[in-house]
Amino acid sequence: MHLAFVLADTFLMQLGNRSPNTSCKPNHIALDPLPGNNTSYNKVLGAYSVSDANRRPNAMSFGFHVRLRLIAGAALSTAVLAEWTPPTGLSAGPADAKTMVWSDLASDDDMGVALLQAGVDRRTLGVPLTTDAAAAVGSDILPLAASVWSVISVSVMYFVIYVLLAEVHVFNQAQERGPGPLERALESAVMGVCFAPMLCTLFFAVNKRADNLTKGSPAHYDLPPRYVRETMPLCVLAFGVQMVLYIIKEWHINRGVDRQRMASAFWNTIFNLAMLGMYAGTGVIIYGVVDMKQPETLRQMNGPVPISSGTFCSICLVILYFVVYAALHVARTLDIWHLGRGYSPEVLQDPFRYVIEVLKIAATTMSFAPMLAVVMIAVQLTVDTAQEKLPGPVETSMYLCSFVLLVQVALAIVTPFITAAELKVVPGRIDVVDFVTERTKLFLLMSIIRWVCMAALYIGIGVICTYLWRQHDEPSWAVLVTHLSTYFFLVYLVLWGAITVRQLNGGGMTSGIRTLTTAKDTVALCPMLAILFLESWVSARCMTDTNGQHGQPQGFAQDYMFVASYAMLVQIILCLINGLIWTLPKDSKVMRVCPSIVRSGVSAVSFLFYLSMVVVYTSILLVLISLFTLSPESATGVGAWFK
Repeated sequence: MHLAFVLADTFLMQLGNRSPNTSCKPNHIALDPLPGNNTSYNKVLGAYSVSDANRRPNAMSFGFHVRLRLIAGAALSTAVLAEWTPPTGLSAGPADAKTMVWSDLASDDDMGVALLQAGVDRRTLGVPLTTDAAAAVGSDILPLAASVWSVISVSVMYFVIYVLLAEVHVFNQAQERGPGPLERALESAVMGVCFAPMLCTLFFAVNKRADNLTKGSPAHYDLPPRYVRETMPLCVLAFGVQMVLYIIKEWHINRGVDRQRMASAFWNTIFNLAMLGMYAGTGVIIYGVVDMKQPETLRQMNGPVPISSGTFCSICLVILYFVVYAALHVARTLDIWHLGRGYSPEVLQDPFRYVIEVLKIAATTMSFAPMLAVVMIAVQLTVDTAQEKLPGPVETSMYLCSFVLLVQVALAIVTPFITAAELKVVPGRIDVVDFVTERTKLFLLMSIIRWVCMAALYIGIGVICTYLWRQHDEPSWAVLVTHLSTYFFLVYLVLWGAITVRQLNGGGMTSGIRTLTTAKDTVALCPMLAILFLESWVSARCMTDTNGQHGQPQGFAQDYMFVASYAMLVQIILCLINGLIWTLPKDSKVMRVCPSIVRSGVSAVSFLFYLSMVVVYTSILLVLISLFTLSPESATGVGAWFK
């Protein structure tokens, strides 16, 4: 029953955003050399349409891709979730120091201690108990840290939303009817919500900063500050509320209640308030990380501890990410009625519409931020775990990547204005707009600057990832994050190269870009997968196993982390193979001589592709379950095949 409530709660949360897919046409501004430029969104942070008039449906187009992925997850979810059992214990270090623990269920120490000792789930805890009360509880049943709990909550809800969508889709299929309003709303939410990875990164940064300031004993010194600990659950709640309201708003739109495809003013108002709450909570947490004080006793003994480079750079990326999307949200809110005004020349000359399209392009330049922020946190965790100093080139690369992303956003915003670009409807696409300029030389100069920035960004990413790859005794989570980050950045690198060649040649590369775009959709899950693996290890290390050592995820959980990583690689390879087969010329010798073999090959590749999806989502579900079944007895890592 408890898991049923967990699954119900997860409906409140949202998914990471997928970057739109585009191509660059002659005389059209390619404000982002990555996929996602020149894109027209149809809803607030919602579904998008592509400005590539030559793009044709792929055998693995995104809509079909998502549906089959979700059906596969739904088919396995029931049996997997049935194995869940309540958690037992968690260690928070010696209980004779100043410690804060939490309980929603108790208003005083005696009741809180009694409930904890009676076996109440530690993940429901929230009102502070005093130091003496914490000592009475015992180290094996203390509740999770607020930052760890928040990361787990966001991650669970991020992944389970896919299962919810799958269940709705399967129900509609069983009723022999097409997608209903709820299914369309969930699909829009899956593609449109983008805050989960960055929120989790921020929570990790809080945990890491408190750990560094206290030499690994934040609970002893009441860190992070209480207002930060209390803000994190509120931020998660606001995150969930705006997710539900987003789905409700999209549901009303897809029901056709409003002929203009606009949500009611009521739902928009509530949605905006929830978004405001999430932004405010994020701001408070960021301030808390920066303002977190080192305990005076440790300061006198060891000297001041500056904020680590990985933590600082990841926070900078979080700030930049939220600022860009906040600006986009404000612009869309102030011009909320633009969705019903069509694409006439008069509408496209509206200043608000112009600003919105510019901010959407700026938002697409942040597609690297989630994965990059996770990698920076992973590098910092690796260094701190080994008690080493971060190498100078790696530290410099972190700052370089953060600065280059800031420059990319600035260039995306200023380029349309300084080139006097105008919004035009893309030929052949009545519902897609693009920027067109006659100042081609100035636009070429801006494009060259952006290409240089992108090259610098990839150099920095290469240095950071190389550092992870060269670690000999790194923990398993470092290997997993390295795998996922390599998949992610390599796919984007090849796609960027293909789009660059298309720009220089004035066209072409359509089939290659289409195939690589499908691969990009596949690796979009990598940032949250990396976060899931990191939180599994962080949560386990907060626990002391039966041998008195820092805990590790259960053996089966570690194995399924590697299985998910390898299955993701198989998906990418099959995606590329599928693109090669699908795009063979219809009059080629191969198609004339052995068309049945080619068709069979496409079917086989597609089957293996979706089978690998089943493996990925099954592995994710099992890792999520391991978070709720972790105990001192099981936190040994015994039985893991992959090391």
